[in-house]
Amino acid sequence: PDGTTLVYAMRGTLWRQRVGSDEAEQLTDGPGYDYQPDWSPDGRWIVYSSYTGSAIQLRVLDVASGSSRVLLDDGAVHVEPRWSPDGTHLAWVATSHEGRFHVMVASVREGTLGTPHRVTEDRDSGLPRYYYSRVDHYLSPAWSPNGRELLVVSNRGRLWGTGGLWRVPVDTAGAPRAAAMRL
Repeated sequence: PDGTTLVYAMRGTLWRQRVGSDEAEQLTDGPGYDYQPDWSPDGRWIVYSSYTGSAIQLRVLDVASGSSRVLLDDGAVHVEPRWSPDGTHLAWVATSHEGRFHVMVASVREGTLGTPHRVTEDRDSGLPRYYYSRVDHYLSPAWSPNGRELLVVSNRGRLWGTGGLWRVPVDTAGAPRAAAMRL
């Protein structure tokens, strides 16, 4: 978060390394394959995905203590976790709704996840897609600087490929949201 140290995944574990240094410190060595880390804006937490053989969990690492714990393990796929700019919410991609890739958002307080909410719509495209289902998928969430929108990749309206960029309004207070808009 301060630009002096990186966190990255290598061979199923997380590592921390100071910029300009040749030395790296291994942060995880658990039973899962750990990847896709994202450091909280305050530097206290690292959220990441961990493949356990049957599902992909969301986990959080307390940087000060080095302890890691499960944030979400419901048998679904949970990938690409990203902290909101103010560090109070997470966005990630999950298959917990009908087995399809949707973006979820939940509050996070002291390393504990609040109730997840799906922020992308479940939309049947009607397209005869070869690689994906007829239902649109959403991937790669990135928060806007003010934390009110997510930019996502969606195959919405596309027969081939992963699609285009979409803006998804997010109300972290839980109020109804507007529909996604194409960029």
